[in-house]
Amino acid sequence: MEDNSAFTYKDKKPASSVLFNLLFSHVGLFFIVAIYCTLGAMTFMELERSNEERIYKKKQESAYGVNQTVNYMAQMMWFYQAHDNWTFPVYQNKVMTDLGDLAQTIMNAMSNDKYDGTTNGWDWSWTFAKSLLLTMTIITTIGYGHISPLTFYGQMYCIIYALVGCPLLLLFLANIGDAMGNGLVYIYSRMCCRCCRAQRNLSELPPGASKRSLKLLIDDEIGKEDYMPTDKVVVPITINLVLLTGYIVTGAIMFTYWEGWALHTACYFTFITISTIGYGDYYPKSAMVEDLGVDFLESCKFLTVVLYILFGMALLAMAINLMQDQLMEKSRWVAREIGLTKDPDAEDPATAEDPESNQGMDEKPKKKKKTGKKNKKKADAEDAEAEDELAPLPPPIDMKNKRKESVADTSEPISPSDVTARPGSALSLLPGTAEE
Repeated sequence: MEDNSAFTYKDKKPASSVLFNLLFSHVGLFFIVAIYCTLGAMTFMELERSNEERIYKKKQESAYGVNQTVNYMAQMMWFYQAHDNWTFPVYQNKVMTDLGDLAQTIMNAMSNDKYDGTTNGWDWSWTFAKSLLLTMTIITTIGYGHISPLTFYGQMYCIIYALVGCPLLLLFLANIGDAMGNGLVYIYSRMCCRCCRAQRNLSELPPGASKRSLKLLIDDEIGKEDYMPTDKVVVPITINLVLLTGYIVTGAIMFTYWEGWALHTACYFTFITISTIGYGDYYPKSAMVEDLGVDFLESCKFLTVVLYILFGMALLAMAINLMQDQLMEKSRWVAREIGLTKDPDAEDPATAEDPESNQGMDEKPKKKKKTGKKNKKKADAEDAEAEDELAPLPPPIDMKNKRKESVADTSEPISPSDVTARPGSALSLLPGTAEE
């Protein structure tokens, strides 16, 4: 039985296709990167925590050794003072030797076992906040260097993590950068079209028109158009540089308030970060390490810094992508101006001054094509046609003069004998007109 229902139902897309489109959307890629960093941080904590506990125990042992050395020095000072028969040079030599041994013990404990002057004090490296910051610096290739894996399994996992995470982040940045670039070009093209059309309408207004009529004309005429040449619009380099400068200064003000840095130091840090240079001399310790988990507002600092870094890298990639064509064109122009390259479209000055004198030199002798036996007839036919085309045409015939000459030639009388009847004519078949 046929279904005559007026409603039509579209076939549903398969669940795999819907899931694929969702995962590789802007929001989907962001959540994939966030989950990847979180899982990586937890994995690094598990791989490196046991080694850090071992180092902490070794540091405690070094602290006990330093304390014992200090107690020994105190006892020896009392012993040295009890010898009244010692001269001052002997006493000074003994004390300086013991103090040197104490200093060497402390220096070894600080360099080898991270001794910080306390016995139980310890700044744990592999916390969740520091591990999460590490995973971000790995996939963004910034590399602050605040912590690094020390165990064999941690280092091997870091290699695999970077091989997967770096392309994933590049995919996310490319996706976000294209969207940001298209949005910037769209906004700039609309602003340019509005300004140009406003100027054109202003020039077309009659003299003495009021500003109110101009505003009404702009509001009526300028709106959404069916065709806008967005693809042909080029965003100037200055606009890209202004956007980057504003973004860097905004982040510098934010880090100045949160980290207590000077404004120039914060600008230096933001540029080093979004350009993925990452010297590691500065990193957001207060916003991303110390305050994470204290309360909700303090934890929002971490998310703000993460979004600032990611969108800053995308903005830088977008600006470079929009400026590269203009920079290449300007580089070619500078190279032509200083004589490094030659313009292929430019004419030779000598040829431009006297083109006729160089006409014979420019013409190169044409090489005869080798033709086989099969194409010999075809080549002869083409040569014959070429000769016919080059042959001079006969002069035009004057029909009036030709007619006069024919009349003059037949002006003499014609005798009946000169006229012969056409054999087999229709008149010869009539009765009484038979040929004699």
